[in-house]
Amino acid sequence: MARGHVPERTCRGCGRKAPHFDLLRFVLVDGKLVEDQQGNTPGRGIYCCNQLTCRERLAKSKKIRKAD
Repeated sequence: MARGHVPERTCRGCGRKAPHFDLLRFVLVDGKLVEDQQGNTPGRGIYCCNQLTCRERLAKSKKIRKAD
């Protein structure tokens, strides 16, 4: 049975594409990057792998400004 369309997102740490449910979503809340665990935090999100190196790259990156 076909699953249908599964949206893909790009990890902002390493650039790997994956289904959105395989990546963590982060949003800026009061200027701080916060993990969106329930998927309903308002605002533009950034997706990242669950690997520590990717999360560290994302935290240092200027790309998080685009999430605001």
